[in-house]
Amino acid sequence: MPLTEIKHSLGHILLVEDEAILAISQSEFLKNKGYSVQYVSNTSDAYDYITSGERVDLILMDINLSDGMDGIQLAEKILLYREIPILFVSGYSDNKILDRVCKVKHFGFIPKISSPDIIECMIRSALQLYKAEQELAFRENELRITFEAMGDGVIVLTPEGLIREINHKALDMLGYQKSEVLEKDLSSYLFLVQAETRTRVSYPFLNSSNVLKNTERKNDLIVVSSTGRETHVTETISPILDTEKNLNGVVIVFRETPDTPVMVPPKDGESLYAKVFQLSPIAMAISTVKDGTYLDVNSSMEIIFQFDKSKVVGKKTEEFKAWSNPEQIERLNKIYKEKGRLSGERMSVAHSDGKKYDVIVFSQAFEIAGERFILWINLDITKNLDMEDRLAKSLEEKDVLLKELQHRVKNTLAIISGLLNLESFKVENEVAKQSFLNAQSRIMSMSKVYENLYQSEDLESVDLRKYIEDLVFSLHDIFVLNPTKIRFDVKLEDVRLDLKRTLPLGLILNELLTNALKYAYPNDKGGDIRIHLSRSNENIILSVGDDGEGLPDSVNIEKGNHFGYELIRSLTSQLKGVFSSVSKKGEGLNIMISFPQKNNDKGT
Repeated sequence: MPLTEIKHSLGHILLVEDEAILAISQSEFLKNKGYSVQYVSNTSDAYDYITSGERVDLILMDINLSDGMDGIQLAEKILLYREIPILFVSGYSDNKILDRVCKVKHFGFIPKISSPDIIECMIRSALQLYKAEQELAFRENELRITFEAMGDGVIVLTPEGLIREINHKALDMLGYQKSEVLEKDLSSYLFLVQAETRTRVSYPFLNSSNVLKNTERKNDLIVVSSTGRETHVTETISPILDTEKNLNGVVIVFRETPDTPVMVPPKDGESLYAKVFQLSPIAMAISTVKDGTYLDVNSSMEIIFQFDKSKVVGKKTEEFKAWSNPEQIERLNKIYKEKGRLSGERMSVAHSDGKKYDVIVFSQAFEIAGERFILWINLDITKNLDMEDRLAKSLEEKDVLLKELQHRVKNTLAIISGLLNLESFKVENEVAKQSFLNAQSRIMSMSKVYENLYQSEDLESVDLRKYIEDLVFSLHDIFVLNPTKIRFDVKLEDVRLDLKRTLPLGLILNELLTNALKYAYPNDKGGDIRIHLSRSNENIILSVGDDGEGLPDSVNIEKGNHFGYELIRSLTSQLKGVFSSVSKKGEGLNIMISFPQKNNDKGT
């Protein structure tokens, strides 16, 4: 049996799309890019696939699904079942849909007119962002585990003295459950007394002008629990300062003293806390305050900084300047001297192979048997920063690709219009030639929309004033053989409209103008064609009129089956608008269309 090459999949994608041709096209493109794709056409099959246990790395979700539940509702249901990155794809981009999308956790919104390469780029970005988010959640969980596993009781307060966070050890000392104390005043739950005098200890810096500026430490204290159990402790109080050195919170650490029975006695010279230190997934080291000699480093520290513990312990911190440049060391030393600790300062380090890495550094001084030490905590954020840079570049590339897409759509429509024009030269029948001309003008009206988008900084809305001026100019070139015969009276207010509604409005204007140019002035007569655009209250009003022959008695613009007028009626309805017409024989025809300025379409 011949061996076949097994191609590693870049990711497993669930494609939810009810348009079969589009789904097949997207599926084949993504498979060729190296993804495995499962395609479903309705919400029921999509949810069943998610709950079946099959691997799904990302969902590419159409919003407009036709089986009772739209893509946004399906996404909400899926996210209640499991966490999974979702990319929305839709031909709709109105504000109401975008507002609904923003309320659901998702990893991007892609217009349906986007090229497959843009979709694949967004898929890669979403997968990378989701991976970074999971890594960050894992790191946060690591810090939470370390916080809860600490042998000291730790309480984090707001500046007003409310309990913001508290670990298990502190709860055990106080004798309460976490739900009982969170967001409550500390003084109502902590009964702390001096060991000798039995007088209660208070915190004057809370709710007063006495602001805590530096770390404070007190010995010979007793925490009395709600059940009366007493724990002898030393207390360390440290301020949490914002960038302007204003008090943003307080950390209180209670460490049991030898007067308190130890729950887990040391064994073979290694305490429980030493085990926590060595097994922690967070890189940590301990050095002396006096001369900076390293006393211990854990295995995670060895991995991040790529050194052997035996080559570090016993040496001074100043011997490892190769990790960082002198300017960084000077900056961190200055911060440490000012605050007595480092609270998440960024530093670049260099490995022996020359590669640069970024870490976030925390430090905290503590005292044992009269000697002071420093605990160093280092978090490697190199991958996170790299991911942020790549995502930023990806978003920038997306904007460039969208503009290029608008340009290509415009060019494609222009090519189609040109082909129709070439074919019309071969047609001798005037009716058929007129049909070619009509099709050409309709395609041109759509092409002008994308031309306007390509030239604009705003890729989601169109400048109607500029668009209508360009369209009038182009139709004049196509239909007006004698420029002195037809004059245009154009009065336009500054109005922007979303792409979804600009296309039907452009087709309406195209029909009205071509009808006026073809039928209002027979027998080489001339006249004025008026195009006015304005806003009134919450509506946009477009009026097109002429001073020509007017409509024949046999033509009913509101009920007739003439294709052009049927198209105008349908497109006006699509805009949720109304139109009215006034025609007088020999005095011309005036048509006015009014529709809401804001899109109130509830569809998806």
